Amino acid sequence: MKKKLTAILILFSLLVVGAALWQAHEAATLEERLLQIDRQSQANRLLELSLPRVQAEVTRLMNAERNKLGNKPPIGLMYYNMPEGGKADFNKGFFMLTSQGIQCPQGDEALLEWLNKTPIIVDAIRRKAFNPNAPIIDTDKNIKYDPEVHKAVISVYQGYDPNSDEPLKLTGPPAPFFTWFYEGLLVCQRSFPTTHGYGADGFVIDTAKIAERLQPLVEPGLEAPEIRLIQRGEISNLSPLPMILKPGNKINLPDSAQRESALQGTVASAWLISILSIIILFGLLAFYARLERRRSDFVSAVTHELRTPLTSFNLYTEMLMSGKLTEAQVAEYHETLYNESRRLGHLVENVLSFAKLTRGKVRGRQDVGACSKLLPTLFAKIKERLQKNGVNFHYTLDPRTTLITLRTDLLSVEQILTNLADNSIKYAEAEHPEVNINVLQTHRVLSIRFSDNGPGIPVELQKSLFRPFSRSARSENGRKPGVGLGLALSRDLARSIGGELTLEKTDNKGSTFLLTLPLGE
Repeated sequence: MKKKLTAILILFSLLVVGAALWQAHEAATLEERLLQIDRQSQANRLLELSLPRVQAEVTRLMNAERNKLGNKPPIGLMYYNMPEGGKADFNKGFFMLTSQGIQCPQGDEALLEWLNKTPIIVDAIRRKAFNPNAPIIDTDKNIKYDPEVHKAVISVYQGYDPNSDEPLKLTGPPAPFFTWFYEGLLVCQRSFPTTHGYGADGFVIDTAKIAERLQPLVEPGLEAPEIRLIQRGEISNLSPLPMILKPGNKINLPDSAQRESALQGTVASAWLISILSIIILFGLLAFYARLERRRSDFVSAVTHELRTPLTSFNLYTEMLMSGKLTEAQVAEYHETLYNESRRLGHLVENVLSFAKLTRGKVRGRQDVGACSKLLPTLFAKIKERLQKNGVNFHYTLDPRTTLITLRTDLLSVEQILTNLADNSIKYAEAEHPEVNINVLQTHRVLSIRFSDNGPGIPVELQKSLFRPFSRSARSENGRKPGVGLGLALSRDLARSIGGELTLEKTDNKGSTFLLTLPLGE
């Protein structure tokens, strides 16, 4: 049973320590987690405030560039002029693709040169002119023709007729603009039908420049917003461009200082609770260990105290039953048996009284009377007990006590003084052992000083003097009778009747205990 209880306590302790450490960990990370939630909420709010303004500016900028191209592309010309109004700072240049090849207006020769060196872009413009959903085929990255993969592309692609003698003319209105991108390059184009197949015109957008143009429209609380092309799995929120506005990682929280200050108290409290839980747990374990040790000491002491007189009872009764003793021996054995029975009775009374006090039960009776009448009767019983054991006894009463009414439990007071007297008898080492009791009135308290001329109490024992089952080395080594319960019981009895018992002084000339009792009204 004891091993099972110990295992349960260890398991419970591990659970409590684990819970306390987990709570400490949660407390340590609470601030960062709450801050992350606040950042996300603030980022979403600022993003919602920013998007309408940024979207409106994107629409305005794109419409302005589209309108510059008009509704009639200047096809059939070897050279054509820059559209009226020029190009915006984010526009890398205008282009037009027909059966005559890729063309740029005068002033965009740099763009034309770059397009001629980038055939994949020109090819993509040509394919998307017929079908905006046509994929981009990058031959430079070893993406080769495969009938199973590219048959859909081939089926939707309409080539030009370079051998036609018919003049190059529009055969219908231009289609709406759409945008696409490839490796960071953003192209806005539209298609138009001609006599030689589909053509296209549009402009190339510098994504870094347009992002820089849109940056001031973002809420200042977003300190590092991202305006970039979408990536795989993302959806654009800046239509018609395949671009996205994201809040970034730096969010300005205006009340972060107040929030941090408020959280510090919570975190500190969580740490404190965790530490206190562990301290309390180990305190309880230490208390349990000490309680187990005391219980073991008590069982050992009581067992020894009961075994010795029982052995004497068994031996003496057998000898008395034999009928071979003289009258003097019979009288001696009877007296020994009587003394042992009284000692056992006193031991049992102490244990029972201590058990009652431990459970919070007190006698509840009171004796009322003048000190000059109650105390002498009590001291007479103490005197008889001491003198039977060869200890001289004297007491003195303060003359003022004749006028004092005492209201207390005399049985408890008698048990306290009896325990003190038994200790004086047990440890008496002087040639003429002596006990003195001095009774004085101090304020509203009756002070009873119990003094002896014994060897005194060792310093190492004084701190645990009133602890239950605490015994001195002399008791253990010399096998003095007792279980170490007398002084602990005496202090508890004194407190149960409203008084107190303390060690007033001790040295090699003796010890003095002070018992204080409340006076009656």
